[in-house]
Amino acid sequence: MKIQKILYRAFVFTNLVLAISFMLYTLNLTRGNDLFDFQVFYGAARNVLAGSSIYTNYGAANLPFWYFPWVSWIFLPLTFFPFEIASLIFLTTGLVIVAVVIHFLTKHYQGFDIFDRTYMFSMVIWISWLGYRVGQMSYFVLGGAVLVVFVLAREQKYLAGLCLPLLLLKPHLFLIFIPLVLWMGGWKTVLTGALTTLSLFGIEFLVTPDWVRQMLGLLTHGVGCLDTNPGWKFTTLSSLIGLGQNYVGTAALLLTIILVAVAAFVVVRFHFLPKIPLLSLAMTASLFCAPRANAYDLILLVPALIWLSEKWSIKTALIWVAATLILFLSHFSAGSYLVTVMVLALCIYKAYSIEKRKRVPVFLPKN
Repeated sequence: MKIQKILYRAFVFTNLVLAISFMLYTLNLTRGNDLFDFQVFYGAARNVLAGSSIYTNYGAANLPFWYFPWVSWIFLPLTFFPFEIASLIFLTTGLVIVAVVIHFLTKHYQGFDIFDRTYMFSMVIWISWLGYRVGQMSYFVLGGAVLVVFVLAREQKYLAGLCLPLLLLKPHLFLIFIPLVLWMGGWKTVLTGALTTLSLFGIEFLVTPDWVRQMLGLLTHGVGCLDTNPGWKFTTLSSLIGLGQNYVGTAALLLTIILVAVAAFVVVRFHFLPKIPLLSLAMTASLFCAPRANAYDLILLVPALIWLSEKWSIKTALIWVAATLILFLSHFSAGSYLVTVMVLALCIYKAYSIEKRKRVPVFLPKN
């Protein structure tokens, strides 16, 4: 075995141990007390069982549940466990989802071995620190989005529509991705997506007829809540340049519209890409123009990062390192938006390189 392979595998193993140790240290430090977002999801699910309204505030941070109703239903199985055990099950399930995502994406692109996959998995643990720090459902959102990617890649358009509510867990993160999914899936995806979503809405109307009013009440309150958290500001361009943003994402509406136009242009410009890379690009472009996002949402860059790592090398490995360093140096705050910019720029460069190679004429030798 070459010395380079030995060193690489030793590095991968060491990095995995350090990442897991850092995660366990974080969890032990908080001991569930700072899982502010998970307190919201867990509390909403318990309210469902109690027959109470899910649209209220929860936990020590008094945070609101302003998601669509079926988000609370996902967490119903966890209500059978005490909070601390439920949070560990939640995290473990999320990490399994990450491992499955990495396995199938790397299997699609080929050329990766178990050590490459392990390296990516350990880097995702570093990148998603804020996610398990506050108990966000970022791993589940990533899993839902990648599921839609593979379903569409296999031309299962009806099934793509059935999976549409998974993208609506956080629709503001998929402003470019969802329209592309609907366009690629055609009327089959649009029809089944509409029927599935309306059915879920109908169930909630039967349970809580005025849930829309309750949800809008929380959202209206969010318009006046500015992004003033000194620790973890929104990872958006408006926050990065000091314009600020509210919790609904409407404080910098004009800038958002401009970014949406730019992001849409990028995806349309490189529409010739194969489905999985194109949808990965659209996921990255969606984060680029998201009206509201946090550092834990940047896990949605993983499909693009794996695409950029299609041919494994030290250079592509360093992309993961660069993303991690930016996150930690920016304290998972507004500066983390630079990771999105970096990944989108690299995706554009790779897409342009692919296009350029296709245009190069091939001269065959004369017989």
